[in-house]
Amino acid sequence: MDHNKTTIGSAARSGAVGTALLTDELHACFNYFCDNFSRSEAAFGLMPDRIPDVKGKSSIAATGYMLAAMAVGADFGWISPDEAQQICHRTLQTLLQLPSDKGFYFHFYETATGLRYKQSELSTIDSALLFCGALTAGGYFGGEILRLAQLIAQRADWGYFYDPDRKMFRMARYDDVGWVAHWDYFAEQLMIYVLAAANGFPQARTAYQSFGRLHGFAPNGQDFVYTWCGTLFTHQFSHAFVDFRNITDADGFDWFANSVTASVNDRLFCAGQPQLYPDGIWGLTSCATPDGYCGRIGSAPSGNNDTEHISDGTVPPCGALGSIVFTPAESLAALDVFSRYQGLAGPYGLYDSFNPSKGWVAHCYISIDKGITLLMGANYLRSTVWSSFHSVRDVPLALDRLGFVPKHTQKQPPRADKNTNKNN
Repeated sequence: MDHNKTTIGSAARSGAVGTALLTDELHACFNYFCDNFSRSEAAFGLMPDRIPDVKGKSSIAATGYMLAAMAVGADFGWISPDEAQQICHRTLQTLLQLPSDKGFYFHFYETATGLRYKQSELSTIDSALLFCGALTAGGYFGGEILRLAQLIAQRADWGYFYDPDRKMFRMARYDDVGWVAHWDYFAEQLMIYVLAAANGFPQARTAYQSFGRLHGFAPNGQDFVYTWCGTLFTHQFSHAFVDFRNITDADGFDWFANSVTASVNDRLFCAGQPQLYPDGIWGLTSCATPDGYCGRIGSAPSGNNDTEHISDGTVPPCGALGSIVFTPAESLAALDVFSRYQGLAGPYGLYDSFNPSKGWVAHCYISIDKGITLLMGANYLRSTVWSSFHSVRDVPLALDRLGFVPKHTQKQPPRADKNTNKNN
């Protein structure tokens, strides 16, 4: 196809055709997880960080997405419930035997042996994604899967990562330098407060209230809390599991509405640079680029006076598709463009990213990117992940402990100025 002639007007293909395109992409994402997790005895179920897996490196976060993918696959009829449960059961047994500390997992493991990959860090967020994926599978299948998933999640000692001086969770621990960074500003970490509260950690609500909120404005005039690099995954990952629709926190803040605005902001940002993002292409988030993996692909506003994001024309399809619950029409329109871009589709659906201004396509798949596409698409079509995760009794209890209430009982707070920390 001549991508320079593709227009967003073809969003007319949304509707039934758009849903069919989405379902095909979700099925391809599921096949990606089903075909590529480790079958070795010592590491059964561990999911490679990316495919091709040239380093023999599995990602514990990607393994969480794989477990949730089994629930989605069974719900959509792409795998028998019995086979999906067997995969989940063996994977959860693997997880109980992996090297870990204080109930938390290292970021990476060897795909063949299940041993810690080099000196990878002990990670809160990657462990949290694993816990959420396990609980999603547990909520969907129940029984022994739920018991094992809860056992794994409940082993996490959240007090170990809590800094009582700053009243925040630390991000990670490395062998050589010790603790690294805090969750001091809003990013993808909302799920960790839910998980900590579900475990009964008494400072979970304090930690939730203590991180900073950077306020900025989208081109349409709406204010929202943005993240340091302006990347969309930070507005998506927690929402893949936690259903923030129709609830607000104790201050009346609506995180779901915030992600809607962040997604609209990204689309408008890209629309303002048609030389880099033609044909209605949008969705800037961490991904493979012509210069290697980059965690700063994003849109303004961003940290340090809008200097922390990188917008070089590289676009991962998971950016727009991971926002489908927030901007369904716009995300389906983007999928229409992606589906007709020459060379962007491979054996497991859309490749990780492409750069139309450079005529470049990444011929690889990154697991967490395929994961967010699959889970958000399943939520959009059937609420599969939301309903499964929330069926675990501790999840609604955790939201209550954090102070979340039905949306109609609270009013939105007054609009804040740009670059203000809510807690200062």
